[in-house]
Amino acid sequence: MLTDKTKIMGVINITPDSFSDGGMYFDPEKALKKASDCIRLGADIIDIGGQSTRPGAQVLAPDKELKRIAPALKLIRKKYPKQIISVDTFYSEVAKEVLKLGANWINDVSGGRFDPQMFKELAGKKVPIVITHSRGNSQNMNNFSSYKNVVADVQSELLLQVEKAILAGVSSDQIIIDPGIGFAKKTSHNLTLLRNLDVFVHSNYPVLVGPSRKRFIGDVLNEPDPLKRLFGTSAVVCKCVQAKVNFIRLHDIYEMKQLLTMATVLWP
Repeated sequence: MLTDKTKIMGVINITPDSFSDGGMYFDPEKALKKASDCIRLGADIIDIGGQSTRPGAQVLAPDKELKRIAPALKLIRKKYPKQIISVDTFYSEVAKEVLKLGANWINDVSGGRFDPQMFKELAGKKVPIVITHSRGNSQNMNNFSSYKNVVADVQSELLLQVEKAILAGVSSDQIIIDPGIGFAKKTSHNLTLLRNLDVFVHSNYPVLVGPSRKRFIGDVLNEPDPLKRLFGTSAVVCKCVQAKVNFIRLHDIYEMKQLLTMATVLWP
């Protein structure tokens, strides 16, 4: 899966309250259709999430999260037996169950902080895990957005979680790192991280970035509607391609696939 070209991770939020598409794919059949569209339009990975991780969102219990994810995951896996499917969860028990249902990756936005059993659950398995930098949880993350040096601090805290994963038995070649754009970070922090993506790209781990439609883009553009942040997202994706980021988590697959194809020619 890891190549020298940036890959697209298509987002499917099976939630009623995600910041830009809450409620749109809550029905499993609608989630399947969205997955089909993403795959047809060029997504390399499908990322399914059962709860919103936007600032202020309520934290869902693992059984309720799994109840949301499982029906859609089963449908998508049945129709697309070879498709790479990632599940966005920070619960080890959810990870255990979705892997049985055919998920290929685990995308943990807590970076293993929320559930210390996550790393043990994935130890010894050939399952990629995205370790994302974040602080606190969706209810209180904005209280932890203070940094001495955001690039150095994020890198240090990310590598600490990577070290914990390896100590728990996770293989280094399972690990993908994500600097956590939007998680416990102000607009200035997000922009500084994006300007310094090379620090993470040179860390010896594949890098995933998830900027799509996020609030910092709205702040820069003075655009409160997440659905109208396509061009702002496009600029960030160009920066990611230039920096040789491995994976970008995105909503607008058709447009971003075209952009990625062109940007890859410009920054080969």
